[in-house]
Amino acid sequence: MRIFNQSFLFLLLLASTPILAKHPKIRNNYDVLDYSITLKVLPEKKMIEGANKITCIALQNLKEIELDLFPQMQISAINYANQNLAFHRDSNSFQIHFTEKISKGDTLTFVVNFFGKPIVAKKAPWDGGFVWAKDSNNNAWVGLACEGIGPSVWLPCKDEWNDEAASCSVKLIVPSGLVGVSNGRLIGKKNRLDGFTEFDWQVVNPINSYNISINVGDYAHLEDVFVNEKGGQLSLDYYILKDNAAKAKTHFQQVKRMLQCFEKYFGPYPFYEDGYKLVETPYWGMEHQSCVAYGNNYLNNKFGFDFIIVHESGHEWFANNITAKDKADMWIHEGFTTYSEMLYVEKQYGPLRATQYIAGQKNNIKNALPMIGPEGVNYNRTDNDLYYKGAWILHTMRSILDNDTLWFNTLKDMNKTFYHQTVTSAQIEAFISYRTGYNFKSFFEQYLHQAQLPVLEYYIVEKDGLNELHYRLNAKVKSLKLPVKASLSKGEMDFLTFTKKWQVYDLPYSNPADFKIDEKHFLVELLKISTN
Repeated sequence: MRIFNQSFLFLLLLASTPILAKHPKIRNNYDVLDYSITLKVLPEKKMIEGANKITCIALQNLKEIELDLFPQMQISAINYANQNLAFHRDSNSFQIHFTEKISKGDTLTFVVNFFGKPIVAKKAPWDGGFVWAKDSNNNAWVGLACEGIGPSVWLPCKDEWNDEAASCSVKLIVPSGLVGVSNGRLIGKKNRLDGFTEFDWQVVNPINSYNISINVGDYAHLEDVFVNEKGGQLSLDYYILKDNAAKAKTHFQQVKRMLQCFEKYFGPYPFYEDGYKLVETPYWGMEHQSCVAYGNNYLNNKFGFDFIIVHESGHEWFANNITAKDKADMWIHEGFTTYSEMLYVEKQYGPLRATQYIAGQKNNIKNALPMIGPEGVNYNRTDNDLYYKGAWILHTMRSILDNDTLWFNTLKDMNKTFYHQTVTSAQIEAFISYRTGYNFKSFFEQYLHQAQLPVLEYYIVEKDGLNELHYRLNAKVKSLKLPVKASLSKGEMDFLTFTKKWQVYDLPYSNPADFKIDEKHFLVELLKISTN
């Protein structure tokens, strides 16, 4: 998801209610295998009703489990083995009580029937919830974005990033004349006698529950195909408002360039079996897996591309393929994806334009909070550092390695190694150090776990006809050794490694003003010490 404004970010985090595991033993005693969702959408009433058939495996002997659902939604019944189960609600969660013991290793399936008026998003996608809108022809136009607030705002589910369903299906029932679009592939459509139409969608890959997408509108459907470098074919489906069909056909051609770029840098698109979709939404955008929400009005930025197409699709690799287990490590989603924007510019327009692109993001970095947050809660960030600082951290690491073949092979192997997995930041950090052969441990401790940037302190004095550069690193992590490119010869850059100890280097030029640090490729603060 894209945050472009601090006030919007604050709205998102303020609206997000942490789902606290009041009964962790109950909560962690099972693993979700599949969600089979039936959902009837009633736009005129701003209401939904449906059922979630949940299949899971017991991780230990159990007689009860805990799920999540916001109190605005009602549970009408829970069915298991032809009987109604007892349950009780506790704030945003509820416990289900089985009449018999479920043994460790058993697979069980039960159905939670629900209905209600879910929270309406005030400013989707930032504050989250359902969006009940009308298109220009006064047709119902419905969307959903719930990354921050959580999918339990509408769906009874296990609302934790660390437990993805291995598969999912959505039977979306919408008023006749409208189209219902969800994740994965459309496997069936049926006109009902009650004035509604069923659209059956199937996802065969693991999916995080916040990525399950609900879209209803007077959509036209465009089809295309992306052919990768090995000849493999990926289906492209675009669901757009009918009035926008003509311009979408031209504007969405850039999807193929985007896919070609990201497959080059990150490896194959992670969800070939489920296809790739853009679906027009009454809000700006969201990375819904294989069903990317698009609401950017078919506009390109000054760098010549549609930001929402590129950013939200980049999340297919970072957020949807590789997913953080906890929101504390959300920089994995947003840092890598924001960095992917720069790589798109580099692939299309060259390194100079890419450097200009990421330089334009640098002033947005605040360095007020560590990148890694507290686990188990949503907490109020007042910055966009997960995005911009995250991208600059990766830009700096690439510059330190100074070996693009190694760097991009590392990103490809990371997507392969953690394919369809949930991870911690510690896993990603360890993998990058191992795969590159460069020990980034102290680097990560400084840039991810400390708020402040390392400071490069220096002064220059003339001695015996030479300019002596005195330099050191002032950083919270004392073990950090930071190689940074500097003008060690006139007009050329070379590496200079900063440590906590003062060091001396004899500059081979007479004008001290010629000394520069490469601040276009390294995220540091520079401080010239006065010698007066």
